[in-house]
Amino acid sequence: MRLNSRALLLLVLSGSSVGTSFGFSIPSRKSGVRLLSAEFVSDHDVYKINRKLDELAEQCGDAKKPVVAIASEVEDIYHASEKKDLVSFNVLLKAWGRTCQSLERQKYIHYDVHEKLSTTSIPSVAVYTPRDAAEHLTKHLMEAEASYEKDPDGDLIYPDETSYNIAIDAWAKISVPDSTEAAERLLKKMINNPRLEPCLISYNSVLDSHAHSSDVTSLKRMNKIWQHMQNLAEDGNKKVKPNLRTANLILTACVRMAERLEDVNDKMACAEQARALLEDMKKRVDAGAVEFTPDITTYSIVMDVYARVGIAKSALKAEDLMKEIKEVFQETGDCRRQPNVRTYTTLIGAWSRTTDTRAAARAESLVEEMEELYAERMAKGTPLKPGEETTKPNARTFTTVLHAISRSRDHGKAKRALRTLMKMRELAKTDPDCTPTIGAYNQAIDACAKSRGDQVEALKIAFAILKTVEMDENVKPIDHTYSNTIKTVAFLLPTGSERNKLALAVFEKAKKDGMVSGEVMKNMRKALDADAMHELLSEDF
Repeated sequence: MRLNSRALLLLVLSGSSVGTSFGFSIPSRKSGVRLLSAEFVSDHDVYKINRKLDELAEQCGDAKKPVVAIASEVEDIYHASEKKDLVSFNVLLKAWGRTCQSLERQKYIHYDVHEKLSTTSIPSVAVYTPRDAAEHLTKHLMEAEASYEKDPDGDLIYPDETSYNIAIDAWAKISVPDSTEAAERLLKKMINNPRLEPCLISYNSVLDSHAHSSDVTSLKRMNKIWQHMQNLAEDGNKKVKPNLRTANLILTACVRMAERLEDVNDKMACAEQARALLEDMKKRVDAGAVEFTPDITTYSIVMDVYARVGIAKSALKAEDLMKEIKEVFQETGDCRRQPNVRTYTTLIGAWSRTTDTRAAARAESLVEEMEELYAERMAKGTPLKPGEETTKPNARTFTTVLHAISRSRDHGKAKRALRTLMKMRELAKTDPDCTPTIGAYNQAIDACAKSRGDQVEALKIAFAILKTVEMDENVKPIDHTYSNTIKTVAFLLPTGSERNKLALAVFEKAKKDGMVSGEVMKNMRKALDADAMHELLSEDF
């Protein structure tokens, strides 16, 4: 049941709740409360409406809720209100901005959750994707701007800097090819509008869109924006003076650039560019610009750029940064500069991308250090300070360790991977953050495939892990799960009927689950002899 727009407004003003899929109840028709006309809507009522709208807009940031339906309710209430203000308008934009982010996150939620979300409500607005939500938000903004331009002296709501900042941020948070261009267009409209003055938030939001863009020119464009902001600040416009977040966004772009580059020397040059920016920030702080004080996020990002290089030299550079920030924290006691789980996981990632003989052992020792530091912190019995994060390892940490083990030259890597996986499962009994993901299982199976020790034992471990995946209610096998298992069979057994039999058994599982991908077929060609492969293709394709 959907209520008409005036009924929605009535329910808000009467303090009742709206009957929607997100838990509101519908008051009885016997209540006898009449609809309110515009002249009876007081300033207090406008405040009340805005507060309710904001409560709903906040819910749009929860990807586990039917966010489009909630944002639609915000829009219905907004349009039903005959007396609204700029705050009401910006909360409406906020609802759709949050919806953009939630729809982006829903891309990575399991299909069953999507099914649930799509059937629990019937939105009044045709929005299905992050792009739809961003375009819908921008449409509201442009319509309001056009109405104001037609009648600037009328009693109309006109967008302000906050309105544009919400729209720019919405485009910055979604991964579509032209999101950066859309964010820049909105910034240019602000610059060209004599009524508006872009601020630091405006520019940082555009930089955010570039930082997560796949465009190879993004880093160069970001440096130009950075320089433009500095020039404006030097000319007296302190509202756009770059700050720590500005620098961290540029460093984030360096991570993506290093990931895209293929030549290791180019990757290292990108990492050194990030390190140079860090050193420049430290010099600015020494000169009095304390707003550039590097925090743990800054160090973690620069370490991540080095991690993307993938050689022992870059891993050691990341180690140097870890040593430096530890010393800074010991000197200052500033929890914003305290190594946390992300910092350690990044350093483990730097080792996991190398083939150095020290990588697996170093990854494991870093986890032990994280656990010791976390135990020491919890033993103090004092609450965490604002902004303080711990070093408690999580599933991503252990999955990164498994990656290091898989790439190592350790002959006993299958056993080593199994121990890590078993540890995750044990910790998950009391700490859900350590629950193994399908990525963790896949890395463990891959370690078995590359084992050069007891190959029969490694094969048994791989199949035991596959069986565990099938029984685990938290995960489902994907094509890589089956592909890695077939690869294990191909690598660890000699050509013959036994290898054919095992590979075909795994293939049947993949086929049953609809997971026969190009990667699965590639490894089937490695596992089967010519006759068995010909027979498979004849039967199934």
